[in-house]
Amino acid sequence: MKILIVDDSRLIRQIVTECLKHFGHDLAYAENGSECLKYVAEHNVDLILMDVEMPNLNGVEATKAIRELKQADWFPIIFLTTRDDDVTFTNGIMAGGDAYLLKPINPLRLQHTIVAMERIYLMRQRLKQAQQEMEKLNQELEHLSLYDQLTGLANRRHFDNTLEAQFAWARRHKSPLSLIICDVDFFKIYNDSYGHQQGDDCLAQVGRILQAQTKRPTDLACRYGGEEFTVILPETHAQGARTFAENLRLAVLDQAIPHAGSKVSDRVSLSLGAATYIGQYQRAMELTKAADGALYKAKENGRNRVESA
Repeated sequence: MKILIVDDSRLIRQIVTECLKHFGHDLAYAENGSECLKYVAEHNVDLILMDVEMPNLNGVEATKAIRELKQADWFPIIFLTTRDDDVTFTNGIMAGGDAYLLKPINPLRLQHTIVAMERIYLMRQRLKQAQQEMEKLNQELEHLSLYDQLTGLANRRHFDNTLEAQFAWARRHKSPLSLIICDVDFFKIYNDSYGHQQGDDCLAQVGRILQAQTKRPTDLACRYGGEEFTVILPETHAQGARTFAENLRLAVLDQAIPHAGSKVSDRVSLSLGAATYIGQYQRAMELTKAADGALYKAKENGRNRVESA
């Protein structure tokens, strides 16, 4: 344990040190409440042995300040005092102290108190480990709830939440917001020809290309569902969105994923629809509908192409 010994008497500090030296704990020292408070603010502590009567900032006042400072982290504070009256005891406990040891120090009682504190320390360590594991699990669950497992891209839920937020931001700041919706051409034929495992591999490859093309931190590439993907492009005008979509189309073609059943190419290709909000829509779903309409137009006009709303 990291034990902080706080006492304005050098002799008391030496006595406590002598009593605890064979325990193997890491001991630190402070001569008054102010020094103690400064040390606790800068270091992790597992136990404090706190003198009650000290000049300037006494032990009870220092304890109150520590409990305020370390609200999220509890550790035992044991008072060392010559007073054995009920008022002193009550004030100390109500200030945030946990136990009392009377002066002059009884070495046996001090040592056995430390043994009891070791049990609490081990319990705190197990609790911290459990909390860390829970936090890690929560992070993993949050990631699973927001990202598509196959492609690693944001999922539909993440897309919906982000588009709503970005649309609200764009309306408030009168900023353009572009959306691209794209579809793998003749993917059902691809699945039927190569099998579902190969189909999954194809979608994963397209997802990686999409992620690689989405370079700005504010842009978000998503798997919209099935073989359909989207990209949210904040602060992007129509021409920028079209350029992005065309670069994405070419990047997928350049990957040269064979697609013998395609009616527009001998390799996997994309049809893409782009739409840009510049104040004409009232809701985010209208932007989505416009991009979807442009995608439909790209399919109607022969696929493997980009169309804009």
